[in-house]
Amino acid sequence: MAEVGDLDALVRRVDEDRWLASRFAPRAMRTRLIALYALNYEIARTAETVTQAGIGDIRLAWWREAIAEIRAGQAPRAHPVVQAAAALVHAQALPTGPLEALIEARAKDLDVAPFATWEELELYVDATAGGLLRLASAACGEQAPASLVAAAGRAWGLLGIVRSAPVWKARGRELTPLGASISELLERAREATRVLHGLTVSAVLFPAFGYLALAPRYLSVLSPPGHDLEHKLVASSLVGRQLALIRASATGRL
Repeated sequence: MAEVGDLDALVRRVDEDRWLASRFAPRAMRTRLIALYALNYEIARTAETVTQAGIGDIRLAWWREAIAEIRAGQAPRAHPVVQAAAALVHAQALPTGPLEALIEARAKDLDVAPFATWEELELYVDATAGGLLRLASAACGEQAPASLVAAAGRAWGLLGIVRSAPVWKARGRELTPLGASISELLERAREATRVLHGLTVSAVLFPAFGYLALAPRYLSVLSPPGHDLEHKLVASSLVGRQLALIRASATGRL
């Protein structure tokens, strides 16, 4: 069985913003969120761990089968994140659709071709960042409004692609739609964040959504259109992010 502390340390290292928001959850809920975020990380990093798309497809199929086995009541595979996911599924039923769609969407990370259209990119963001929010809501035991999930997933997902653009570029990949610029992607991320501004979440859901309050901080350190983003992606300080989340938690405003 996976040690809770080990997974907590993993999520803190690879997904610190979600980890920070999870600190506002009671212990049992926090454990469920950490298991979910560790699972998300393992699935999302598939493209980083393989050199051929076919091998990546096999890895994604492995995760798909591991989750199916858990749902069928079989003993979880000998992998710490699979075991934590099994405990999560047994403690709090997760909706099947979002998890399957999330795994399916990650296959696009293995495709050397960019997204063909903005609509295709947005479907990817809805399935990844948006899907994870739906699952996190279930882990918290409360169904979030569909409008909130849509706005939050779109804002964080697009922002994440902008922030990771230098990493993908170093790998010879572009996630922006064919013919589009990073500046256009940045502006869409700004617009999505503006839509999110002023939305509120309940105290129960704040641990799952609170990190969205950090989106304006990241946008503020991204260079304006026409400038090189690669040297401008300066992360907000840990203390600054902690204070921003504390303020947001007092009102529930994102």
